[in-house]
Amino acid sequence: MKKKRKYLSQEEKEEILRLHYLEGVNQSELARRFDSSKMAINRLIHNFAASNDKSVLLMKNKPTDNQAEEIKALREEVLDLKKKLHAERMRADFYDTMIDVAEEMFNIEIRKKAGTG
Repeated sequence: MKKKRKYLSQEEKEEILRLHYLEGVNQSELARRFDSSKMAINRLIHNFAASNDKSVLLMKNKPTDNQAEEIKALREEVLDLKKKLHAERMRADFYDTMIDVAEEMFNIEIRKKAGTG
């Protein structure tokens, strides 16, 4: 008895392509999950790749969940470091201003001039 042909919905096709390209799920596993033939899955992937060369490259190069979490953590760290850098620059500016005011008020040179030994 021949198995009744199952047609994949557009949502299923998109999910198959996402799983294959982004998560690396093989065609046999996709056929099992979606109760479809390996031939149908193979044809879907092949047709998509043939008509969407740039999309396939972008999908293959998308970060995995682990990489996405690492990228998020690195972005947070960069933001934190930028805040610390800003605070240190403000502190350095404060000290420069404080020295300028002290030199002016007490009429003495606090900073060592360049070229003096």
